[in-house]
Parts: sequence; C-alpha cells; structure tokens
Amino acid sequence: MIETFNEHRGQLFGIAYRMLGSVGDADDMVQETWLRWQKQDAAAIRSAKSWLIATITRLCIDQLRSARRTREEYYGIWLPEPLVQAPVASPDEATMRADSLTMAFMLMLETLSPMERAVFLLREVFDYDYPDIAQTVGKSEANCRQILRRAKEQFNVTPSAPPPDERARRVVERFMQASETGEVGDLLALLTDDATIYSDGGGRVSAAAKPVRGAQQASKFLVGIRPRLPANTTLRYVQINGRPGVLMSSGENLYNAVCFDVEGERVRNIYIVRNPEKLKHVSVSAE
Repeated sequence: MIETFNEHRGQLFGIAYRMLGSVGDADDMVQETWLRWQKQDAAAIRSAKSWLIATITRLCIDQLRSARRTREEYYGIWLPEPLVQAPVASPDEATMRADSLTMAFMLMLETLSPMERAVFLLREVFDYDYPDIAQTVGKSEANCRQILRRAKEQFNVTPSAPPPDERARRVVERFMQASETGEVGDLLALLTDDATIYSDGGGRVSAAAKPVRGAQQASKFLVGIRPRLPANTTLRYVQINGRPGVLMSSGENLYNAVCFDVEGERVRNIYIVRNPEKLKHVSVSAE
C-alpha cells in the first residue's frame, strides 16, 4: 500500500497546500490521509488515486471550515507559508498549471469558500472531469458547475507573471542591492508604477497592516524599514512559490522570506512573510 500512496503523495500535498496555504497543515492532511488509507482494503477500491484525492480534499474542506474564524480574525495581511524549493513532483504534479502556486494565485484563492476552492482547484488546476469532482466533494455535477461558475465570478483573474528565469533573478538581485543604498530613486527605477508590497507579520512582529500600493509609496516604505534590519543580515536567493525570492536571516534566525513578481526589468509585487510561525519550516542554510 505504501508504494501506491507514495506514487500520489506529491499531488496530495499539492492539493492540500493550495487548499490550506500552510506547509505544516498540508503535511498533516497527507499524514491523516495515509492513516486512513492503511485501514482500507485496497483490493476493494476501484481507483486508489480517486480515493486518495477525495479523502484529502474532504479533509481540507473540513479543516478550512474549522479554521475560518481564525482566518477572519488574522491581524493584517494573510500570506501563505512560503514554499521554498517545492518537494519533488510526481508526473501528475508536473502537468499542473505552473502559476497555481504563486503568492498572487494563493491570495486570490482566499476570496473563495472552502467548497468553491476545492471545486475550482480540481477543475481548473488538476483538470478533473465534473463526474469525478462531484464524487469527490459529494455534490451533483450540476451543482459543481454552478459552484465553479460562482467561483470564477469572484476570482479576480489577472495576467500572471512569466515563469522565473535567470533574468528575473538578476532583477531581484539588483533590487536588493538598491534597497541597501537607501535611495528612493534607485528603488523607483526597479519598480513598476503599480507596484504593491504585501507584508505578513500576523500580529507577532511588525508589518504593514494593509498593502502598500504604488511605486512611490513602496520605495518609501522599503527605505523606511531598512534601518531596522539587523546589521548582520545575510541573503540567500531561492525560489519561493515558483517565483524568485530571498531568505533574509541574522545568524540562525530567519526573519523574512521575500517573494517577487517580476515583469520585464522591474518588480511588480513584493510579498514579505515575517510571521515567525510561518517561517519555522524553512531552513536558513542551503540544502
């Protein structure tokens, strides 16, 4: 049974992370699915993949519903836990839309109810047929179509940034160098006019309570927080949620995971995860 489960582990984690926005919670859902799978008679199950995906999807729907109050009371901006160098993907995982793990996509998912999120992901990201979706979420096909239509109406779909490449990383490196100068003009040259900063401290550490919008305000914000950064800060350039990012640490203390949406030679969006609870799973050193 373990071989069958491991064959689909990557996709199970992918569903759970997109549903919950938490690496730890996604791992918990995968583990719970494994515990339930062990109790099944594999020979009596027509499709192991369908059973596993249905189980973890339902678990995530229940988890989201129980966590709704916590989400609603979350202080300031909520960002997903950073996914640094995602786990090795299964063949199924490799076929998913490349932009479905980005911070921008995950933030848009937050506008959907748990059921809408499940139906949307299964159909739009995992390319499930309606009969399979209906069986997974326990709804009729007609109801699933209505749920998806309603979700799309709420989903603020915007053009996604292109997949990261070496050029995008160089833009991020230049941006980090410019932020060290403390000169607003240096930063303005590397920001799009509609650049936005999202900063998540979760009420545990200081962070902007609302998005900082516009290149002028964004550059002033970055210049303003620069003197408060630890003097011995080190940077590690990585990919975060499929986009170029930087881990900022002082000694063994990781205090910022920063992700960038890059357009051409400029930065459009910056996502700063500061909440220590959301950084506990991230290693400071390169693996």
